[in-house]
Amino acid sequence: MTIIATLLFVIVLSASFGVILLSIRNAMPRIREVIDMEFAPSPQRERRIILGEMRRLAPAEIIPFPAMSRAHNAPRLAA
Repeated sequence: MTIIATLLFVIVLSASFGVILLSIRNAMPRIREVIDMEFAPSPQRERRIILGEMRRLAPAEIIPFPAMSRAHNAPRLAA
């Protein structure tokens, strides 16, 4: 019984170690990008994100929010 428990423990320990290594390997491009940004000679203050058709310089349409009507505060009597 002890041998089975030890074997299961070793298998689970090696599987968790493998998952940790796989996660770090998949995250490595982003980790390198962050390290390069942090230790660059002049840190970049903003990040440019361009999504498809947003690249054009046409002015955006302004949609006003509807104005909320104010509640009339008439004198009320407490019951």
